[in-house]
Amino acid sequence: MSRFSGIVIRDIRIALRSGGAWLMGLVFFAVFLSLSAIALGGEFKTLRPLAPALIWLAVVFSLLFSFEHLFADDADDGTLEHIKLSSMSMHIYVLAKICAHWLLSILPLILALPLAGLLFDLPVSLLGGLFISIALASPALVCYGAFSGACLVGFKGGGFLLVLLTIPLVVPVLIFALGGVISYADAGLLATEFQALLGISLIATAVGIPATTAALNTITE
Repeated sequence: MSRFSGIVIRDIRIALRSGGAWLMGLVFFAVFLSLSAIALGGEFKTLRPLAPALIWLAVVFSLLFSFEHLFADDADDGTLEHIKLSSMSMHIYVLAKICAHWLLSILPLILALPLAGLLFDLPVSLLGGLFISIALASPALVCYGAFSGACLVGFKGGGFLLVLLTIPLVVPVLIFALGGVISYADAGLLATEFQALLGISLIATAVGIPATTAALNTITE
């Protein structure tokens, strides 16, 4: 556990010393929603029905930009090879990287949701549905991105390939998430879509961490 927490703390410290680079996803989230609101005319009656889809697209796009460097930086400076040669389990390393990435990339987006709700004048039911859908889907999003990032370690300019690898995995999450946001007003936490999201996240975690570990082991051999 000490090694797990050590990697999480290390990644957070590196991010905080990066001059704000870790906030680029949040900046993209805000810019995407602001420009979308302006482009659609800025009227609440037009924006409100489209807001859940726009917010979820902003979340997905902002996360895609961050997955490329999830393991690439450690591979470039030799940290990844050192961890593989040490007695530390690669599963623990991958899980720690995923947790640190969640704290640095997804948590700020969740905390920014009230501001997005104000921008689109969302009712409490829709905003609550967005909170729950993103929270339930976030493990799947991070695990999918971690696997794609691990597969592309060592590839120069792999950002486009990462998008191609990740988007097909994210589409089912997006469909159930938007359905859950709509169903939340009537069904609450018991909405079928939320149960599906929870199942997807559990499966993605159970499969994604070993798959990511295998991809990293193959690359660093």
